[in-house]
Amino acid sequence: MNMTNKNNDINNDVALKMSVRLRKIAELLRGPEKLRAADVGCDHGYVSIYLVTHGIAKSCIAMDVRSGPLSGAKENVAEYGLSDIIETRLSDGLKELEPGEADALVIAGMGGNLMRRILEEGNPKKLGINTAVLQPQSDIADFRQFLRDSGYVITDEKVIEEDGKFYFPMKVRLEKGTFSESYCEEAFDKAFELIKKTDADIGEEQLLRICNRYGECNLINGDETLKRYLLHGKKVCESILKSLDKEGHADRVREIVTELSDLDVALKTMR
Repeated sequence: MNMTNKNNDINNDVALKMSVRLRKIAELLRGPEKLRAADVGCDHGYVSIYLVTHGIAKSCIAMDVRSGPLSGAKENVAEYGLSDIIETRLSDGLKELEPGEADALVIAGMGGNLMRRILEEGNPKKLGINTAVLQPQSDIADFRQFLRDSGYVITDEKVIEEDGKFYFPMKVRLEKGTFSESYCEEAFDKAFELIKKTDADIGEEQLLRICNRYGECNLINGDETLKRYLLHGKKVCESILKSLDKEGHADRVREIVTELSDLDVALKTMR
């Protein structure tokens, strides 16, 4: 078997062992140059393996706080003969990563608040990391606002539907500067223009809330999976609203009515 065929077989084998969600997360990190990536919460290690076998990264440090999954990741890395370019490391978040060891980061499949703690305690910018793909499982709107407050910029985002659930992996630029500020303003302007074309009368507060809930990149891209997510959300909200006593649950009713308003505005941009 020649080397090209061998590499293709490895690539196909790795891809088959990964969920669609994980493959798309890894691909979101692809750029013009090969990266040195840190994979936090690496679990079985297949994201790291995919990154190097598919030419996205030239090296990886696969890290996990649990020794059991990390041992499995180490075995998987060795199985593909990649132990010289993928290191496995026991670490709570980014605590065991040294400055200059990585320039890119992947964190996926954990709660938004935990991911926020990892970023706050690890300070990836001080470590020399300027690009990240982040996929929080929960508290997504709050997590997007945390990124904005930290001076991080979401430059791309996807909506993934898998086994009846929706996921929102985000490509994030961690460097502050003119690019970050101008890109953020441009993305918001584009999202606002989309919304204005629907004749929706909203202010900056609602625009920010909509962008935090659904992602301005997703709105700009007109993602069909996002449309399914919005329709599902609207159905759920309407069902909850019918079950609530308007006097006994006034605060909750207001929350649901506000969310329905945001869903309707977002849906109008999809037409």
